[in-house]
Parts: sequence; C-alpha cells; structure tokens
Amino acid sequence: MRALESLEDFAQFVFLHMGYVDGSLHPIEKDTIIEKLNALFPGHPHVEGELLKLETEYRALGGVAVEALIKSGSAAHFHIDPNKKREIYAALFDIINANGRIHSEETHTLRMLKSWLMPE
Repeated sequence: MRALESLEDFAQFVFLHMGYVDGSLHPIEKDTIIEKLNALFPGHPHVEGELLKLETEYRALGGVAVEALIKSGSAAHFHIDPNKKREIYAALFDIINANGRIHSEETHTLRMLKSWLMPE
C-alpha cells in the first residue's frame, strides 16, 4: 500500500473507503469521488488513474488494515486547516448520497471520521 502522507492521498483513500464501505463502489459514487477530489485539490494531477490504482490496492486490504490506515492518516493530518476539513466532511456526505441510498455502514464510518474532521 502506498503511503498516505499527503492530504490529497489520504482524502482519496477516505473517499474510496466511503464509497466501498457498503460493499461495492457504485459508478455514480466513483464519479462523485473524482469530482470532489478535483474540486478540493485542483492541482493534483491524474486523479482518475490514481484512483484506479488505489482501488486495486484498497480491495486487497482487509477491514482491519483499512481502519488502521485511516486512524494513522487521521493522526498525521489532524492539524490541517479547519475549512479544508469541513470541505472533506461535506464531500463524504455527497459520496454516500450519490447512489440514492445510505447504509448503516456508511453512517458508522462517517461518525468515526467526524472526530477528526469536525472536532467539537
């Protein structure tokens, strides 16, 4: 698994996880992920190609490994701009709403990420 050191890479991983957390990545969710990444990180090139590589790596991981990567990435990016955190959090809502259905797994994951993205 490639390093998730940059905020762009970490956001891409979290967005992909949010799309897959209900068991599959709907094409509309994938399009929404690409749209949100391009909007949040306009200078980050080759989003679609990177997402395809990351998707292959993601599917090879188990749930425990994914959660560990998210927790370590959350700690590494805890002190980013609060406005960027809010933008990422809002994008997560758009991703889980993209296919018209919200599953309990998605709301659980969103709550898990809320402590990092939207601290009290």
